[in-house]
Amino acid sequence: MTFQRRRGILAVRHHNQSPTEEEFMTGMLNAVVASVLLLSSASYAAAQVERASVTGTVKDQSDAVVPGATVTAVNVGTNVPAQAVTDAQGGYVIPALIPGEYVVDVELQGFRKSSKRVTLDTGQRARLDFALAVGALEQSVSVEAASPLVNTEQATLGTVISQPEVANLPLSLRNWDDLLGLAAGVQGDRYTEQAGSTAAGRTGGVNVHGIRSLQNNFLLDGLDNNSISENVQELTTQVSRPSVDAIGEFKVVTSAYSAEFGKSPGAAISVTTKSGTNALHGTAYEFLRNDKFNANDFFSIRQGAAKPDHKQNDFGGNLGGPIVKSKAFFFGDVEATRLTQGVIRTTTVPTVNERNGIFSGTVRDPQTGLPFANNTIPTERIDPIARQMMDLFPLPNASGASNFFRTANTTDNAQRYLVRTDLHFSNSDNMFARYFQSDRDRFIPGNFGGIADGTSTSAWGRQNMKTRTFAAGWNHTVTSSSLNELRFGYNKADSTANHDPFGQTGINLGGVPLDPRVAGGLPGINFSAGGYRLGSPDFLPKYQLTDVFQFTDTFTMFRGANQWKFGVDLMAPMRNTFLDVPATRGSVTFRNTFTGQVLGDFLLGYVSDAQLSNLAETHQQLSSYSLYAQDDWKPNDKVTVNAGLRYDFMTPQLERDNHIANFDATGAGRLLTAASGSIEDRALVNPDRNNIAPRIGLTYAPTTQSVFRGGYGIFYNLYDRIGSEDQLSLNVPFLINNLLGPATAASGPLFLLKNGFPGNPLDPAAINIRNVRIRAINPAGDKTYYQQWSGGMQRQLSTYMVVSADYVGTKGSKIWTLRNLNQPDPVTKALPYPAFGTIEYADQDGSSLYNGLELAVERRFAHPFGFRIAYTLSKATDNAGEHLFTGGSPSFLQDARNRDSWEGPADQGTRHRIAANWILDRAGRSPSRRAVTRSAT
Repeated sequence: MTFQRRRGILAVRHHNQSPTEEEFMTGMLNAVVASVLLLSSASYAAAQVERASVTGTVKDQSDAVVPGATVTAVNVGTNVPAQAVTDAQGGYVIPALIPGEYVVDVELQGFRKSSKRVTLDTGQRARLDFALAVGALEQSVSVEAASPLVNTEQATLGTVISQPEVANLPLSLRNWDDLLGLAAGVQGDRYTEQAGSTAAGRTGGVNVHGIRSLQNNFLLDGLDNNSISENVQELTTQVSRPSVDAIGEFKVVTSAYSAEFGKSPGAAISVTTKSGTNALHGTAYEFLRNDKFNANDFFSIRQGAAKPDHKQNDFGGNLGGPIVKSKAFFFGDVEATRLTQGVIRTTTVPTVNERNGIFSGTVRDPQTGLPFANNTIPTERIDPIARQMMDLFPLPNASGASNFFRTANTTDNAQRYLVRTDLHFSNSDNMFARYFQSDRDRFIPGNFGGIADGTSTSAWGRQNMKTRTFAAGWNHTVTSSSLNELRFGYNKADSTANHDPFGQTGINLGGVPLDPRVAGGLPGINFSAGGYRLGSPDFLPKYQLTDVFQFTDTFTMFRGANQWKFGVDLMAPMRNTFLDVPATRGSVTFRNTFTGQVLGDFLLGYVSDAQLSNLAETHQQLSSYSLYAQDDWKPNDKVTVNAGLRYDFMTPQLERDNHIANFDATGAGRLLTAASGSIEDRALVNPDRNNIAPRIGLTYAPTTQSVFRGGYGIFYNLYDRIGSEDQLSLNVPFLINNLLGPATAASGPLFLLKNGFPGNPLDPAAINIRNVRIRAINPAGDKTYYQQWSGGMQRQLSTYMVVSADYVGTKGSKIWTLRNLNQPDPVTKALPYPAFGTIEYADQDGSSLYNGLELAVERRFAHPFGFRIAYTLSKATDNAGEHLFTGGSPSFLQDARNRDSWEGPADQGTRHRIAANWILDRAGRSPSRRAVTRSAT
């Protein structure tokens, strides 16, 4: 690859030996299709991770294996059967079973029919062995078998949050993902938990084994359910979040040694939506919380304000049942929430005298350098635009520094819908389809309201979030031991955020383009002292428009002691159109540079600093391709070896129109822009094609009630999110973010408010590159990866109780960090790249280490009670803070040259953590429910 200068901007010219993006994608797609065709000839296929399976061995009373026996698992709710035939070693596997209650029958002429009743959890591989008695087939032996609680087939660590827990445990705003913290090794991330942070309202974020909260993998009905937005603007890392009444149960896999798990190194959180049954079932509900039941709070009483409003309604219902009995089923769910909550805004506003230019301290006349007479600015000297803006400040209504308060209402209104159908055509073919839709409107008021606004954070204002997702799957049984599963998914999520006075007629500054996409209200009016603010914050309006197509196919071959599984996962295209730029309506700052008073400078219209951005809309494009092979080998009844290999590939960030620029750090440094051609030419970052992830697990079960387990695996993180900081589209010449100032008393103001921005501030030629923040990525393009290992045991104490103890370790490598590549020399103060200003460099030089002990005891819910207690003792260290949360350590390195100085306790770790919950169902009364979670360091 060579570079050539084109019109003063360095551009990339590609050579023919590097494959173009289209050639690479075509080759990759051909390889995937060939893999599908080859693997589809295999004699057995397995289902996705949210399905359950039953496996075991059939013997006679002399302990001899019984081949040729028919094993049938019948879903109690739907009466839908699934069958297998025992092989020469008497073994069988029935995969792809929807979690629920089953009756498993074994039949063979000359033996009595044997039956067991069992409940299967999400992702469970239950072992049911049978001993057949000699007799007539018409005779039967029925056993009410307890569901196996010990996992003797896999070294994977995980927790199933059962349907009784999902249905009965109290949940804030009825979000099921609040229960994730009940699993060992899991803690809520600070981005989610910190009240009052700029991210308040985000849900579902957890840290698992010291891994960043944005590196988990959410699955819904076996398909990808992860947002690809660049800054989590929609307030959750999930695309679809069905209501708590629409899901049956979910599983949190914290250490996954099967190669079917990938894309992210954190937890794999698999959720299964409910299906209809042969019985018609439905619910309807209304939850109410009202300020009529609240006392007035301390701050309202102190300000003499009335009790804030608080009205919360959560209502909905669901219905499921048969379309054609035992053949076709439906399930539908609808939920709506309406929340109005009063808040008190306090801030500082100018006094009556200050509004009229009368100051108690000295205010200088910039034209003479002498104080104005009586420290009063003459009316004729007040800037007319400043006069209009000053009049938008409300009058003081309180004493003290924070001399203004008002009570306003936040609102959060949402509705979500889910419809699912399941079709049983025959014992060989089953299909399902699911549609989900959600709409959410959220408003957080500013300090003043109206065009004055006064908002200081882009988390305030009006947000609208819309989600539309579709999933479908087809299971085809070729023979009694052969299955093929194909799935398709489509996720679409749109999120917009606007300032309160968006679209309202306001006051516009000269030189600021009038565009209806961002118009309304005031530009940002900032003051360097006094706590004053007018207008709306930076980075509003903004939006994210994402859509993702996904195709998966999964196959398994079952041969004797080996169960081979193969899978293909395509996500293409992945598209994200977004606007996330700082100052599309302009922003100005007033200091005390000219008059000695910030309000004096403001009334004269003397601007000290200014910022203006163009509407740089980004059309991001990505694609990912994954292949895996897994062999579960059982050399005898007590030992299982899980061995797998996975390959993942994701393109670097591409842009529809090649609007990408990256910094070349060689020599004196230069800015490169993308060109058509290969992936490297378009992305200016090398794609990582070496993401090969081996997995190995081992279980030893001396009895059916005990198992010792351990494993090791490598896990790549395909999609890293560190906000707009790594978005190469947000660079000149595509993003024009003109920063002017600061002005000095000697130079005079940048401009007067009444005159507006001088010249053409959005002309790239007018940009001082030293005033522009350059976003850059290490062109090596390596993916973050984690090594995980564990060892421990699990023991079933009784029919419903199980305990476990495990040691877990993780080591993160090539973790993304942020630093200023143009940090001045500490001695000479010289810049490494004097032609540039701040260079925000995203690099893969971070690392982390986690060691933890996890103890858990669980009594599965069975009348009348159930409980779970999980304790985690851990130590997590890293040298790279997580960027997309507030209140933690700064994400930018304080000293880019001294990585070791950043080594210390990780934000993602808690030394001691205990989580507990219990459910007690008192006969003849409504259930008594209690969930308690405690975290301590």
